[in-house]
Amino acid sequence: MTFGRVRPVQRSNIAKVIVKIPRQRTAPGLLAPVPPLRPGRYAGDMEQVIGHADLRRELAALAASPEPPHALLFAGPESTGRAVLARYLAMLLNCEALHPPPAAGASLFGDALPPAASAPGEPCGACRACRLILEGAHPDVITVAPGDTLCRPREGESHPAHPDSADIRICQVRGITELVARYPFEARTRVIIIDPADRLALYAAPALLKTLEEPPGHTVFVLVTAAPDRLLETIISRCRRIDVRPVARAEIEAGLLARGVDPRIAAEAAAAARGRPGRALAFVADPDLMGQRSRILERCAQLAAAGIPARFDYARTLAERWRGDQAAVRFELECWEAFWEERLRRAAASGAREELAGPLEALRAVAAAREHLLANVQARPAFDLMLLRFPRVTLEPSTEEELPAHA
Repeated sequence: MTFGRVRPVQRSNIAKVIVKIPRQRTAPGLLAPVPPLRPGRYAGDMEQVIGHADLRRELAALAASPEPPHALLFAGPESTGRAVLARYLAMLLNCEALHPPPAAGASLFGDALPPAASAPGEPCGACRACRLILEGAHPDVITVAPGDTLCRPREGESHPAHPDSADIRICQVRGITELVARYPFEARTRVIIIDPADRLALYAAPALLKTLEEPPGHTVFVLVTAAPDRLLETIISRCRRIDVRPVARAEIEAGLLARGVDPRIAAEAAAAARGRPGRALAFVADPDLMGQRSRILERCAQLAAAGIPARFDYARTLAERWRGDQAAVRFELECWEAFWEERLRRAAASGAREELAGPLEALRAVAAAREHLLANVQARPAFDLMLLRFPRVTLEPSTEEELPAHA
């Protein structure tokens, strides 16, 4: 049996179909909504965001403008709050207190949508849209990440799921393209968060670019990355860039205290976080993580004083762990950065300019190792090179003055 060519569905027919579909808590057959930020009480000053007062004002102004940008690039180090700010933007764009819902009888296709808020403001946190976004259950606030199992293969393709993929694949971008061609299920503005955007696969990035070149009026894309230089220049040029920088230690500590964290733990976590609120929250949520950090710093001191054989043994161990637990190895690299930054600070404080070169070279080595791993270079050579570039130092205990030992 053969069938004739399928004719495109007219907009009027789409409307008839959509009216019969009950509202769903997830976009059907595509991707899951974003995970919840943190269940619990919402404060009027956006409890979920620590610091970034200037960025929050900028985002509020963008959301209140008559024509907000259709794509934004949130660039900054890991755990600095990029993804949280992306969801904060979703609340700004959809909060019912800032954007009252359309009057009864408004067109299905949004012809009577209310205008944007007249002035920047904070989301209320209490309306349906805000609550769903905070709970990670809003059907129109969607995250796209490596390893999603729901994607869109082409017709006739046998396309397996890719739960272990390290990249965002083209089938996922096809799913996004299908989704943004429709109007949002219930939001004023759909928000698609691509995190991390630098993991777009070879053919996925050009496919996304095509959508960004012809953006739908009811969707905002937010690309989140710690490595903007790995994105296509043509993608970057179509995004409004928002640089998310590390947060001051005092602001992180104040944010933790506002959440009811013990003052001693808040001070230690803020110091250990090195400007990353997400890392500070992780230290508070898992006290063992702080003790693990202290043990890694002690190992760093021992290896910095060790010879080549011990360093190569350690590089081999890191490479083996990288295959099974990349997050743990990234945390270890953060600890190496903290170790060398502390030595750099001490050298600068003592005025010994000749002692600055070693820690600076070591920090460059850690950064290079990260770049190699992002570029899918084999882990063992990347770690070997990093350890070889580390200067050899005198063995001494790790005594970070800003971070008392905490187990």
